[in-house]
Amino acid sequence: MAITRSLTIGTSSLRAHQSKFDVISNNLANLNTIGYKGNRTNFEEQFNQIVSQGRSPESTTGIGTGGTNPIQFGLGVKLGSITQDMSQGNIETTNRPLDMAIQGDGFFIYNLNGQKMYSRAGNISRDKYGFLVDSSTGAVLQGFPIQTDDDGIITKDVNGVNTLQGTIGNLNIPTNVISAPTATSLVKMSGNLNANNADGTEKITTMTIYDTKGAAHELKFKFTFVKGDPAATPPTTDIYQLTGNLDGINITLNKNDGDPTATPPVAATALTELTFGTDGSLNPIDAGPPASYNVSFEVDPADTSDAANELRTKFATYPTVQLADPNQVTSGLTNYAGSNSVTFTEQNGYQKGDLIDLSVDGKGKIWGAFTNGKSELLGQVALAKFMNNEGLVRNGSNFYRESPSSGTPNMGTAVDIFPSTMIAGGSLEQSNVDMTVQFTDMISTQRAYEAAARTITLSDQLLQETTNLKR
Repeated sequence: MAITRSLTIGTSSLRAHQSKFDVISNNLANLNTIGYKGNRTNFEEQFNQIVSQGRSPESTTGIGTGGTNPIQFGLGVKLGSITQDMSQGNIETTNRPLDMAIQGDGFFIYNLNGQKMYSRAGNISRDKYGFLVDSSTGAVLQGFPIQTDDDGIITKDVNGVNTLQGTIGNLNIPTNVISAPTATSLVKMSGNLNANNADGTEKITTMTIYDTKGAAHELKFKFTFVKGDPAATPPTTDIYQLTGNLDGINITLNKNDGDPTATPPVAATALTELTFGTDGSLNPIDAGPPASYNVSFEVDPADTSDAANELRTKFATYPTVQLADPNQVTSGLTNYAGSNSVTFTEQNGYQKGDLIDLSVDGKGKIWGAFTNGKSELLGQVALAKFMNNEGLVRNGSNFYRESPSSGTPNMGTAVDIFPSTMIAGGSLEQSNVDMTVQFTDMISTQRAYEAAARTITLSDQLLQETTNLKR
């Protein structure tokens, strides 16, 4: 009976709109799910029943009858597809160091029971073995771990920065990771020696430097003013005698003009005094070219005491002391009228440091802050990009997996490999579901469902009237 057709059409509408309501309900349920991407239902009409194919006109001159159109009945609606909205969600600051959010296209890569999964959720924790894992599932975050040698020591590049492995693997920051000690190789000085000092005036300054094992030592320099006598024979000029010691052991100061690799080796010239020009700037220690303002030192060779010998074993090489920058001489030692302010300003050595904090930069590089004041690179987060993000299959727990429609992922890093993508550390991407849109869709879906239910009710009434015809 033809009336039953309206029943099946109404039923198809109920089913389709029930599916749409399921999608809306799921979107609203995940309003606060980290990295969630909303879905949208798309309907399409069912197959049409053709009663008549129609007829062409009898002639092209308008004589006779014209053509007729096909007669066909639609058979309802069905769910055509569910589209994933992969647009950017709001990024909110959490101030939790290992929280990460992706700004732009791309996905975090996780290893879940040996299977690669992809997610926009970056709520990361560090487990007791140092692995960076998804807080909900324990899936291990993938990236480029730090490179170590055969002895397990972290390797560094020419700039002293930790190097990373060239292949993607589990990101791990060991619980016992340390910042290895670095021996002091350069010490810098700055400040003024008063041009009006009296003969014999002394100025002493000290700084802590570090040996190859990170042990601290006290380096002390003493500047003693000796006033010149232009009436003497021969005339003498104003000088500053420079002496020093390391942990109380006398050191010999030298110019940087020696060459121990020469044949025979060339010994450095001893340095005992400093002079200044009439403009108050330091005269070069070695006129060059290029001019040098550096001083080297060593434990006094004449000192054969046990303390001196022990000190020698602790330094593979002694630091260089820079008294002035050759490119800006007045930034170093000067001889102007004013206070005696000469001092050691900085040194580049460090003692051993323990990890106290972690942070993630825009490239996804993970930096550790250590108790010795150093920041060390400890890894870099990897990202994956797909040709068709909407083709990914949802796997639950905020994860996606690739499908034939999504294509295979392109792996890389934010900014460097993917310039349009960056990672926000201490932040999380929120769900991109718009509650206003969802409630509007809910209202229209409810009305469509009610209308479909009404057509079924009226179809039932028509069937009832038809059955009553026998009476």
